[in-house]
Amino acid sequence: KTSYRPSPGNEGANPMPVIGFDMGGTSTDVSRYDGTLELVFETTTAGVSIQAPQLDIHTVAAGGGSRLFLQNGLFVVGPESAKAHPGPVCYRKNGYLAVTDANVVLGRVIPDYFPNIFGPNEDEPLDLEGARAAFRAIAGEEEATGRSIEELAWGFIQVANEAMCRPIRNLTQMRGFDITKHALACFGGAGPQHACAMARALGITKVYVHRYGGILSAYGLSMAGAVAE
Repeated sequence: KTSYRPSPGNEGANPMPVIGFDMGGTSTDVSRYDGTLELVFETTTAGVSIQAPQLDIHTVAAGGGSRLFLQNGLFVVGPESAKAHPGPVCYRKNGYLAVTDANVVLGRVIPDYFPNIFGPNEDEPLDLEGARAAFRAIAGEEEATGRSIEELAWGFIQVANEAMCRPIRNLTQMRGFDITKHALACFGGAGPQHACAMARALGITKVYVHRYGGILSAYGLSMAGAVAE
């Protein structure tokens, strides 16, 4: 039983193509699986071209640590990252306003469900009030007049979601595939926070969230074979 073939033992059932959605701290990787692994021989990311056989994975600079800016009245997400250190404001290390802070303010990230590993001594909880104060600072700017901190946070989340929807459309609609016939398999530490809103925007009706999705990349790396060329 897999995301691709959800009915075990039923060989007659049509398998469902899967969009892989891996959202981490600084970037998001998307891919497509329909029975075979798709390969490419050249990719360009952030203006840098790499010529080498590799899996067809599209990367965008949008993640939980992507910094948030209000420029000329426009919501801007990334590509700058708050990184792991100092991290978002809610990490209590004098960090930068980031996507994670928006999720904290909107109640999508609940501090009570996280261990007390934040702050300079790594013994404090996530800082909800610090994140709210950072959004209040933006709300006080002339460009944000009339918007509440929740409206600002939601605006940034919508921009981040659209940035991550684009590569999924490129892998499906731009290649002639019906995106609504796919399932969205999300993993990465931030994936489940955005998966449902993105699925709604894309017309996808099935979302799979693995219970160990936050460590799936590390698990895959541990299972990969080492090759010397």
